[in-house]
Amino acid sequence: MAKIVRLSKEQRENLVAYLDGELDDQSARDIEQVLASSPVARHDVDMLSRTWDLIGELPGVSVTEEFTTKTLESIAASRGGGPRVDPDAISRNTRRALGLALSTLILGGAGVSGYLATNRWIPNEAEELLNDFEILTDLDKYREAGDIETLQKLQEIREFSEADDESQ
Repeated sequence: MAKIVRLSKEQRENLVAYLDGELDDQSARDIEQVLASSPVARHDVDMLSRTWDLIGELPGVSVTEEFTTKTLESIAASRGGGPRVDPDAISRNTRRALGLALSTLILGGAGVSGYLATNRWIPNEAEELLNDFEILTDLDKYREAGDIETLQKLQEIREFSEADDESQ
């Protein structure tokens, strides 16, 4: 079964120009290649061609100079003035926006203050363990020593041996 070749977006946009003969040679050749191999693309071109033929059969409409003048004046008027804004509405909206901003600021400040207060004043078990880490690593040795006097003697011996090592 042959693969259906479809028009790209750019080629589809150029179909009307192709039908009117307004495309450059390369673009026209690209569209002709797709049309030669794709029944879907040929159908699209046929439908566009029929649509243009039907538009050509519609009766022409002529407008008066007065209609054209009024239309151009209304366009110019709509561009110039712009919508009118009530100054009281601006101040109401401004007050609402400021109130919302202030309440958001207060709520955010309360949240930050609460976080900082609990972070500083409520003890954290993990930090306490980190502060006592050196003691906890040697806890088994301290339990074997029995009492504080034995530990103090061991500390004196350790300091003496460190001082002896430094002097050598």
